[in-house]
Amino acid sequence: MANRTAWTAGNGAGLTWTELIKTGDLASMANGSSVLSSDADIANGSNLDIYMDISYLLAIASSTIGTGANIAFWIYALNEDGSHYGDNQLPTAGTQAAITPAFSPCAVLGIPAVASTTNMYGTATGIIIPPGSFRVACQNNSGFALTSGTQTVKYRTYNLNLNN
Repeated sequence: MANRTAWTAGNGAGLTWTELIKTGDLASMANGSSVLSSDADIANGSNLDIYMDISYLLAIASSTIGTGANIAFWIYALNEDGSHYGDNQLPTAGTQAAITPAFSPCAVLGIPAVASTTNMYGTATGIIIPPGSFRVACQNNSGFALTSGTQTVKYRTYNLNLNN
């Protein structure tokens, strides 16, 4: 009988970092704006993964980040009607809007207050994901607009192996 628990790769994306939000969805996003990913749904109805990590590299023009700056993420579950996500405040995927979702974020990643930064990095681990289909929304609270260049947000999935 095994008596050790260990991580195991997810049945969906697994441990391979996979695009979560398209670069174009985030390009030139204003401070305080949010966007729902236009990538296809994460279909977790049959994969039934439990955890997700999110990692990002976002760029701004050379600026000084202020105290309290952050990047926030929300899980927008596909509602029972099969066509609307979460609170439906972001009804068109890939279209930025100056709103904050009406429910709690799954991750808020602080950005260090440093001078003359252009790239912002962060990783959130151990995010519990729902069964069923969902997308992720991102909000820019850096104090500056993101650049029009490459913006990267990726994810990976995993579970617990209780019989390792």
